[in-house]
Amino acid sequence: MSLTSIPVHITAFKKVAIFAYAVIRVVIGLICVAIIMSFAPDQPSKTAIYSIVMVIVLIAVYGMYFWYQLRGVKRARFPALRAIEALILIAAMFLAVFSIAYLLLSRSNPESFTEPLTGFSSYYFSLTVLATVGFGDITPVTTSARTITMVQMALDLVFVAILLRVVMGTAKRVTESRKSSGRVDQDQRAS
Repeated sequence: MSLTSIPVHITAFKKVAIFAYAVIRVVIGLICVAIIMSFAPDQPSKTAIYSIVMVIVLIAVYGMYFWYQLRGVKRARFPALRAIEALILIAAMFLAVFSIAYLLLSRSNPESFTEPLTGFSSYYFSLTVLATVGFGDITPVTTSARTITMVQMALDLVFVAILLRVVMGTAKRVTESRKSSGRVDQDQRAS
């Protein structure tokens, strides 16, 4: 799958506009993820039920977001480009779910990690777990923090494989079905 699905006859200016629009959508999506992260409470919850409910709601929101992104790939004029956007945004949201879980845990028990987490440092930690680099500056200390980290590690392995396969496979199927139906040729003539 390559970005060469953008027809050759489109002018350089239009190609730049297409890519600029894609970048703008990604930036807006990342801002939305940051806004979702801002809903994490500043004060620790007195009960664990609040944190559990919040994580469950975030998982449901993530599922809807994943579906929305796949639908966007299916409907996109340039599915390969939209698939790349979707990959970035789905990964950002995946990290946000774990980031908020870490943040809630750290706020309810500041000793859960080697340092109390902020919104930024919890996202940073979530990304280092996904990237498997583990710089060692933030480390889970308590059993609950280690458990959530282990769950993320296990899901990261599945996440990367499935995410790439599902999103890029969707883009490939849409492109192939358009080619077989002649719709790509119609899109090219319309441009």
